[in-house]
Amino acid sequence: MFIIPFTYLKSTITQHHIHIHRFIILTIGGNQLWTENDSLDPTHDILEPNGIFLEKPPIKYKKYYLCQVDILKTNLNDFYKWDEIELNDTECFCWRTFYTFGNELDLSSWLPIPKNESLGLNSLFQKMISS
Repeated sequence: MFIIPFTYLKSTITQHHIHIHRFIILTIGGNQLWTENDSLDPTHDILEPNGIFLEKPPIKYKKYYLCQVDILKTNLNDFYKWDEIELNDTECFCWRTFYTFGNELDLSSWLPIPKNESLGLNSLFQKMISS
Protein backbone atom coordinates (compact mmCIF):
# COMPACT_ATOMS: atom_id res chain seq x y z
CA MET A 1 0.00 0.00 0.00
CA PHE A 2 1.02 3.59 -0.55
CA ILE A 3 0.70 6.03 2.35
CA ILE A 4 0.34 9.67 1.38
CA PRO A 5 0.46 12.06 4.35
CA PHE A 6 -0.47 15.50 3.05
CA THR A 7 -1.54 19.01 3.90
CA TYR A 8 -3.76 21.04 1.61
CA LEU A 9 -4.33 24.77 1.15
CA LYS A 10 -6.46 26.53 -1.42
CA SER A 11 -6.03 30.20 -2.26
CA THR A 12 -7.79 32.27 -4.87
CA ILE A 13 -6.69 35.01 -7.23
CA THR A 14 -10.04 36.74 -7.43
CA GLN A 15 -9.17 39.03 -10.31
CA HIS A 16 -8.96 36.04 -12.65
CA HIS A 17 -10.98 33.54 -10.59
CA ILE A 18 -8.05 31.14 -10.52
CA HIS A 19 -7.75 28.82 -7.58
CA ILE A 20 -4.26 27.76 -6.55
CA HIS A 21 -4.17 24.43 -4.75
CA ARG A 22 -1.08 23.67 -2.68
CA PHE A 23 -0.41 20.11 -1.60
CA ILE A 24 2.50 19.23 0.65
CA ILE A 25 3.18 15.50 0.56
CA LEU A 26 5.55 13.47 2.70
CA THR A 27 7.77 11.66 0.20
CA ILE A 28 10.92 9.59 0.18
CA GLY A 29 13.70 11.61 -1.40
CA GLY A 30 11.14 13.96 -2.89
CA ASN A 31 10.26 11.58 -5.72
CA GLN A 32 8.89 8.37 -4.20
CA LEU A 33 5.70 7.65 -2.31
CA TRP A 34 5.84 5.92 1.06
CA THR A 35 5.06 2.20 0.80
CA GLU A 36 4.27 -0.24 3.61
CA ASN A 37 3.01 -3.77 4.11
CA ASP A 38 -0.74 -4.10 3.42
CA SER A 39 -1.31 -5.93 6.71
CA LEU A 40 -0.44 -2.86 8.82
CA ASP A 41 -2.90 -0.23 9.98
CA PRO A 42 -1.75 3.09 8.45
CA THR A 43 -2.79 5.24 11.40
CA HIS A 44 -1.93 3.20 14.49
CA ASP A 45 0.95 1.07 13.20
CA ILE A 46 2.74 3.57 10.97
CA LEU A 47 1.81 7.24 11.21
CA GLU A 48 1.21 7.84 14.93
CA PRO A 49 4.39 5.99 16.04
CA ASN A 50 6.28 8.33 13.67
CA GLY A 51 4.71 11.46 15.17
CA ILE A 52 2.22 12.06 12.35
CA PHE A 53 -1.35 12.70 13.48
CA LEU A 54 -4.36 12.97 11.18
CA GLU A 55 -7.29 15.37 11.02
CA LYS A 56 -9.61 12.51 10.07
CA PRO A 57 -9.30 8.80 9.25
CA PRO A 58 -7.34 7.96 6.09
CA ILE A 59 -9.23 7.65 2.83
CA LYS A 60 -8.50 4.53 0.83
CA TYR A 61 -8.39 5.22 -2.90
CA LYS A 62 -7.34 2.22 -4.98
CA LYS A 63 -3.99 1.18 -3.40
CA TYR A 64 -3.38 4.60 -1.81
CA TYR A 65 -4.17 5.82 1.70
CA LEU A 66 -4.72 9.58 1.61
CA CYS A 67 -3.87 10.88 5.07
CA GLN A 68 -4.66 14.53 5.82
CA VAL A 69 -2.17 15.61 8.47
CA ASP A 70 -3.27 17.60 11.50
CA ILE A 71 -0.74 20.44 11.37
CA LEU A 72 -1.49 21.49 14.97
CA LYS A 73 -0.67 18.08 16.47
CA THR A 74 2.10 17.08 14.05
CA ASN A 75 5.42 18.89 14.18
CA LEU A 76 6.18 19.23 10.47
CA ASN A 77 9.65 20.51 11.33
CA ASP A 78 10.57 17.03 12.59
CA PHE A 79 10.96 16.11 8.92
CA TYR A 80 13.13 17.55 6.19
CA LYS A 81 11.83 19.73 3.38
CA TRP A 82 12.69 18.72 -0.16
CA ASP A 83 15.15 21.60 -0.58
CA GLU A 84 17.07 20.47 2.53
CA ILE A 85 18.18 17.07 1.21
CA GLU A 86 20.64 15.98 -1.47
CA LEU A 87 19.16 15.65 -4.97
CA ASN A 88 20.16 12.00 -5.24
CA ASP A 89 18.80 11.02 -1.79
CA THR A 90 16.48 8.01 -2.07
CA GLU A 91 15.97 7.24 1.62
CA CYS A 92 15.20 10.45 3.51
CA PHE A 93 11.59 11.33 4.29
CA CYS A 94 10.84 14.90 3.29
CA TRP A 95 7.91 17.21 2.58
CA ARG A 96 7.55 18.20 -1.07
CA THR A 97 5.19 20.90 -2.29
CA PHE A 98 3.07 20.58 -5.43
CA TYR A 99 0.88 23.31 -6.93
CA THR A 100 -2.08 22.84 -9.22
CA PHE A 101 -4.37 25.42 -10.77
CA GLY A 102 -8.05 25.17 -11.55
CA ASN A 103 -11.55 26.02 -10.46
CA GLU A 104 -12.56 25.57 -6.86
CA LEU A 105 -13.02 21.79 -7.11
CA ASP A 106 -11.85 21.02 -10.65
CA LEU A 107 -8.13 20.88 -11.32
CA SER A 108 -8.47 20.12 -15.01
CA SER A 109 -10.23 23.31 -16.06
CA TRP A 110 -7.28 25.70 -16.25
CA LEU A 111 -3.97 25.30 -18.05
CA PRO A 112 -4.57 21.77 -19.31
CA ILE A 113 -1.46 19.61 -19.41
CA PRO A 114 -1.11 16.84 -22.00
CA LYS A 115 -1.44 13.42 -20.41
CA ASN A 116 2.07 12.37 -21.51
CA GLU A 117 3.54 15.39 -19.67
CA SER A 118 1.53 15.04 -16.47
CA LEU A 119 2.94 13.70 -13.22
CA GLY A 120 -0.05 11.40 -12.96
CA LEU A 121 -0.98 12.77 -9.55
CA ASN A 122 -3.97 14.78 -10.77
CA SER A 123 -6.50 12.09 -9.81
CA LEU A 124 -4.92 11.81 -6.35
CA PHE A 125 -4.98 15.58 -5.88
CA GLN A 126 -8.63 15.64 -7.00
CA LYS A 127 -9.46 12.95 -4.45
CA MET A 128 -7.61 14.90 -1.70
CA ILE A 129 -9.71 18.00 -2.40
CA SER A 130 -12.98 16.08 -2.23
CA SER A 131 -12.08 14.16 0.94
